[in-house]
Amino acid sequence: MNSIDKLTRYIKLLQKYNRLETEYQVLREYVKEECFEKIIDKLGEPLTIKRLREENKRLRIKVKELKAELKNKK
Repeated sequence: MNSIDKLTRYIKLLQKYNRLETEYQVLREYVKEECFEKIIDKLGEPLTIKRLREENKRLRIKVKELKAELKNKK
């Protein structure tokens, strides 16, 4: 009887361990995917910043030209 109880406990612990191991693997993969997405986003940021700076520079030049044109018309 004692050995049957030990065997039952062992099987339950083994099942619990396997379930936890599976959950751990799923969580680990999820974290990898999230980190990868964030890294890709961060890699894209410099290109976005560069594009926005160039657009800002172009718009500032255009504003100066339009101000000068308005000033010349007066």
